[in-house]
Amino acid sequence: MGLEFTSVKREIYIHAAPERAWRALTVPEERNRWETRQCKIDLVVGGQVELDYGWGVSYTGTIRELVVNELLDIEDENRDLTRWTLTPQGGGTVVGIEYTGFWAGDMGLMGMDNMAFGTYQFMRNMKRVLEGEADIRDTFWNSWIGVNHRTLYEDGASGSSIVEVIPHTPADGILHVGDILVRIQDKSVIKYDDAESLITSVHPGTILRIVLLRAGDLIELDLITVPFGKRVASKS
Repeated sequence: MGLEFTSVKREIYIHAAPERAWRALTVPEERNRWETRQCKIDLVVGGQVELDYGWGVSYTGTIRELVVNELLDIEDENRDLTRWTLTPQGGGTVVGIEYTGFWAGDMGLMGMDNMAFGTYQFMRNMKRVLEGEADIRDTFWNSWIGVNHRTLYEDGASGSSIVEVIPHTPADGILHVGDILVRIQDKSVIKYDDAESLITSVHPGTILRIVLLRAGDLIELDLITVPFGKRVASKS
């Protein structure tokens, strides 16, 4: 049987009281400061939550459980849960999130990794905003090379395995499905988050030195990033 996951968790420590973190999660104007572009939150059990991230990505769910300043459970149309928890610690708050669902197969695991990575990006921004620093959303998802990949969970292996190469992108015809990303810009790739952060945080036009494992051989090559989501002209 292949790998299967039914739960994904992330957490971050924020120097802010649980009451402040709760407002950031549940007051639309506050949530727009660090995560959404527009949102509606009917903060009662059975109330609707509508989140619009501004990149053609949105989420709709129903509140199933809430404990003020502690817990917020939201269920989507597939009956999958998103559970936010706020735990006091050392004068601040550990903000945690757990997704329940079902992820299997290369593309399923890639989707799970991508969701967790994106969530943690916003959690990092939540921390910054609540600690009085600048909103950094404009640094997210600047560039790409045109691959989807997933963490190598098998046998404690390190790296991120390419599961899809998007046509008409810098990776097209150069990277292959099954290649394992092990280093980017002289930094080790242990998991999906490492590769995705190193690729997407740079400016378009950046030359990335990539080291990958292909059929047991280490290969080094350079790719130039393009704006995130952009296709390039077909190769002649």
